[in-house]
Amino acid sequence: MGFSSNIVLDAEHLAEVASWFSQQDAVVFDTEAMGEYRGEPTRNELTWISLASYGRTVSIPFGHPNGDRLLKKATKRKNKVTGKFDMFAPEFDAPPVQLRPGQVFEALQPLFFNDQITKIAHNAVFDFVAIAKYYDHQIATGPHCDTIVLQWLLNENVLNKGLKQLTERYYEVKYDHENVGKRIENHPFSKVAHYAYMDAKYTWLLFQRFDPMFDKYPDLLRVRRLEEALIPVLCRMKMAGAHIDTDVLAHLDKDLAEQMVIAEGNVYRAAGTKFNLDSTQQKANMLFGPKSEGGQGLKAVTLTPGGMKKKNAGLEILPVDYTTQGDHLELFAGNALVDGIAAYSELSKLHGTYVTGYLGDPADPVKRPCRIYDGKVHADLVQYGTVTGRFSCREPNLQNVPRPGTPNGKKIRGLFYEKPGWKQCVADYGQIELVVLAHFCGYGALFDGFFHGVDPHSATAAALIGEDPRKFMARVLAGDPGALALRQVAKGINFAVVFGAGAGKVASMAGIPVREAERFLVVHERAFPEIYELKAAIIRACRKDRYVTTLLGRRRRLPTIYSRSNRERFKAERQAVNSKIQGSAADLIKIAMVRLDKLLDDDMELVLSVHDELVVRTPEDRAEECAGIMRTAMLGKEIQALLKVPLSADVKIVDRWSDAK
Repeated sequence: MGFSSNIVLDAEHLAEVASWFSQQDAVVFDTEAMGEYRGEPTRNELTWISLASYGRTVSIPFGHPNGDRLLKKATKRKNKVTGKFDMFAPEFDAPPVQLRPGQVFEALQPLFFNDQITKIAHNAVFDFVAIAKYYDHQIATGPHCDTIVLQWLLNENVLNKGLKQLTERYYEVKYDHENVGKRIENHPFSKVAHYAYMDAKYTWLLFQRFDPMFDKYPDLLRVRRLEEALIPVLCRMKMAGAHIDTDVLAHLDKDLAEQMVIAEGNVYRAAGTKFNLDSTQQKANMLFGPKSEGGQGLKAVTLTPGGMKKKNAGLEILPVDYTTQGDHLELFAGNALVDGIAAYSELSKLHGTYVTGYLGDPADPVKRPCRIYDGKVHADLVQYGTVTGRFSCREPNLQNVPRPGTPNGKKIRGLFYEKPGWKQCVADYGQIELVVLAHFCGYGALFDGFFHGVDPHSATAAALIGEDPRKFMARVLAGDPGALALRQVAKGINFAVVFGAGAGKVASMAGIPVREAERFLVVHERAFPEIYELKAAIIRACRKDRYVTTLLGRRRRLPTIYSRSNRERFKAERQAVNSKIQGSAADLIKIAMVRLDKLLDDDMELVLSVHDELVVRTPEDRAEECAGIMRTAMLGKEIQALLKVPLSADVKIVDRWSDAK
């Protein structure tokens, strides 16, 4: 059986390959895994690694189970017990003799731990963590680079940044028609060798394409360096994991299930009948259908994409053509059915994310596996998961944990704990997005409030009633019910200003009528004219450049700012303001994480990053020292120099994340 010279099968060839690649200044690598945990880099079984650099690409197998000759095709057989069809993999002849994993990674160690060689991968955190298992859990030294991140920084509006999709987009090449990487053990040796080869080759070509583009944009290059510095930080977080209390999780499962039953009953009582809560069409009919037909008769405003097509085609618009998504229903807050559906949807989402999402589904362990092992969850913080620069999170998602002030938010945060002898240091930036807003606004009531030690919600509340901010703050600290209620209204207004939400959201957050929220928004504009002047300036700049930039120079491209559609144009204007503020906050937390990673001692581990909050695991006897390190990392000169407004961070030492607030 003859194989290409690009496939490494013996020690002599491996030594030559390792020597050649170790002499390059930049090298792409890509891994292939198989087995039950193929998608989990902390415990998957690697069987291939491929390398690419200037004019050369190789594939190195070390455990592929198949040869090239098919002996028996894949089959389906009906399981007499379950009644379902079980899949049986194809059978092949014996594979060629391959190197052992230990041989391969020992030979490649000089490459991966040479700080003069840039190591490049597509979805780099996965591959760096996957190979760290072979190096005593040490992350390969930098410089590090991720071609997904490069594409994201150059154009965040490219939605599908998968390697195959980008290869087809830029090179019009489709090299994988069978989705080989999903289950490499179902494919013959040579096909997987070619697949691994092409993965590395086209990652290299993408790097060569993207890398020079940053020379034109010095500010964007600065953001790139930050994102690349984050790669080893995220790798260490992935490997560290966060402890989960499974006993508390079992109680949460039962508690949320009971709450869902009650919430479902409330919905049916409000509707006067039962219907399928998981059916968007049935919900739309109940909400927007005429009262004479059992509906609520609510005046819907936002069409679904299908509804828009019907409207453009001149067809009749029905209740089912309007969206029932939560944010569109906020206009109808106060309606018993709307409020009931919102409560049920929130509980269902919490149960799916934080119970089933962690425990998995025993009936379908492939699609919904248990995410807890070694007593921890090892979530992926995704650098490129949003268009603003903030992290997204997956497997499981930790970014949508409810506010700690809510009962369920407290319970969910209570899942995350430390064992005896250890503590959590939880650091939370104080109103970081409003700090950023005040920085960009400059002098005014919000700016002055920060310098007088008045929290921004109290400053906003004081301005709404014309009271001295420090006097109002004293009332809040004294627990004055009126001041606390007005501060909650102000919090909703500040949220609306930053995120572009309307009076409905303010009313929902503050627990006041929509008309009262509208009145407060008018008063707010008079009290803080500088905020509205800034928003107008951001929109003008976006119309000129078709993008906005953050503190560090990150770009948010908004071509629809010139759309003829009022809806699309107004949406782009809201996104322009939101992206500048939220993206700048993301810059700051990412800088803080890189600084923190450098300052933490070996027995301290960063385990969580949720928006403006960081959680570190530390030995109990060093907790105070750890807290000091976190303050230095998050508030040091490098960060404060970027802002005109003082930044603050509250650090608490706790046993459970829920105890921090």
